[in-house]
Amino acid sequence: MNQPHDVKVVLSHDRKYPFHASTLARSSVFFADLLTEPSAARLSTKAKYAGISTRWLVELVELPTSQYPAGQLELIELNSHGERVDGFAGRVMNENGRVPTKIFENWERVLYAFYGKEIRIADDDMGAALMDCIGLIEVAEYLGCVALIGKAVEVALLKHGQALFRSIQANPQGWANMSFRIQSEVIFRESIIHLAGHWNYWKKNRNAMLGLARTPGAKQLAEKYHRRLLERSRALEGKLASHYPGDIAVPKPNDIPIKREEYAKDILIWMALAWFRHYFTQRLIADRGHNADDGGYALYKAIGTGGDAYMDKSVISQFHTMFPITKKAINVIENHICELKECMSDWVERSNLMKSNCQLNIEKYPVGYMTCVEFENGDFPWRKGEREEAMASKKGKRPGGNDIAQRNLEAAKRHQEQREISTDSEDVAIDEEEDDDEPVRAPKRGRLA
Repeated sequence: MNQPHDVKVVLSHDRKYPFHASTLARSSVFFADLLTEPSAARLSTKAKYAGISTRWLVELVELPTSQYPAGQLELIELNSHGERVDGFAGRVMNENGRVPTKIFENWERVLYAFYGKEIRIADDDMGAALMDCIGLIEVAEYLGCVALIGKAVEVALLKHGQALFRSIQANPQGWANMSFRIQSEVIFRESIIHLAGHWNYWKKNRNAMLGLARTPGAKQLAEKYHRRLLERSRALEGKLASHYPGDIAVPKPNDIPIKREEYAKDILIWMALAWFRHYFTQRLIADRGHNADDGGYALYKAIGTGGDAYMDKSVISQFHTMFPITKKAINVIENHICELKECMSDWVERSNLMKSNCQLNIEKYPVGYMTCVEFENGDFPWRKGEREEAMASKKGKRPGGNDIAQRNLEAAKRHQEQREISTDSEDVAIDEEEDDDEPVRAPKRGRLA
């Protein structure tokens, strides 16, 4: 347990940390590539007797930049005495308020997490928690150990409950990127639900599409679930446009052949049905159905609510003005329309389009689009590698400690590669957009965009 420390990490003149190379390399892609035997100092016997055990010196040589939001570490060459070859005393980065000192805290919390120390994140304010999370993620992404801090970040964010979910509803593309980076299933699922349910609106938002391009698979998933909503919406509209009341759907056997007088008995029902379809098809032609920005939500909700939510007395009066009939007849038609509304409301309920599958409390914080997306667990972008590993485990021997550590590093590398590919795609998209007359600014990396 009390093994000598062979790595020293220096962040500033008063922040120096002794660690173990094996622990760092098992947890971080960056350290696994950096702390190799060829790069280690060959300590002399004299140095070892003197109690010197540091074989690697890693120093923070650059503070955060737009290209490296977490700053940059560099391996410093040591001689056989464990001293710097360049003779440099190291950079002095005073935490005097003139530099972003929060970065040192973020580095320290991530490095200590390698040894199982709990990561604490501000939970009294959503903004402070978000800034803490972003800083930790930037450091963890640089080191290739996001899985190590992902759960702590997720828990800290979820503590904010409805404040978090309202933020996701307002900016789903930004939170999709955040949740992909920490592999948070809850937040990613919530983001896709809001994207797919309001896709007719978001797809017209150029900045949203540029932001979404930064998250591997998110745009494809939003489109996939939106297409499913379209299928269900069209099916509902077909039912509403073609439904016939039970009394007039099928003639009675003893009424065949049907005479004009038999149809005349149901004339007021047919008029009520014609008025409903007139109203409904006008809404569809005006793009209030599945082509609307809200995907037809307002129309379906009104029909699902029934009563005076649509086709109230003022609308009926307009039809009556066009086709005047007796007061008794108009009362009968109104009753038939009420019966029709109940039938149509039942079709909306059966469609489940008004059902909510999101974490946002839509009773308290209403949204103007559908949140009934049924997200499938197998659609998380980071799950593919996990499924392949599970299949390999079933076919071969059970993994040991080294195997698990290696697989964790490979998973972290895949995650980095996915982000790099998405970043390249984003840059291409930005270049294409900049060909237009109006310049486009790319969202800043490391921030919700």
